[in-house]
Amino acid sequence: MRTYTTDSPDAVSRMLALTMMVDGHLDPEEVDAMRSSGILRRACIDDARFDRVVQGLCEDLLSTATRRCAGDVEIDAALLDELLREVADPALRMSTMKAMLDIVHADGVLDGRETLLIERAFKAWGEPPRLRAA
Repeated sequence: MRTYTTDSPDAVSRMLALTMMVDGHLDPEEVDAMRSSGILRRACIDDARFDRVVQGLCEDLLSTATRRCAGDVEIDAALLDELLREVADPALRMSTMKAMLDIVHADGVLDGRETLLIERAFKAWGEPPRLRAA
C-alpha cells in the first residue's frame, strides 16, 4: 500500500475513498454527502487529486487483497491503523471523521464493514473532544 505525507490532501482523500468503498460499491449518495460536507475544500482536494487517489487505492487494494477469489477485499487492522495515522492533526481528524460519518449514513444503510471502519477510526483517533460550556 502506498504511503502519503501525514495530513496531506492525499491521505484525507484515501480515508474518504475507503469510507465510500468499504461496503463494496460507490454509491452516488455517498459521493454527494462527501462533497456537501465541505471536507474537499477544507483539505484542499480537487477532483483530479481525489480521482487519482481513488485509482491508487483500488490498485493497492487489488494488489494486497487476501480474499480476491471470493470477491472480497480485506484490509487487516494493522494496515488500517497505518492509513489512519496519516491523518494526525486533531482538527483535520475531526473534519475527516464528520465527512466519514456523513458518507456512511448517506444511503440510509449502515453496513457492518462501514461500522467497523468508523469504530477503528475512533479507536485510532480517539473520541472527539467534549464541548465545554463557556
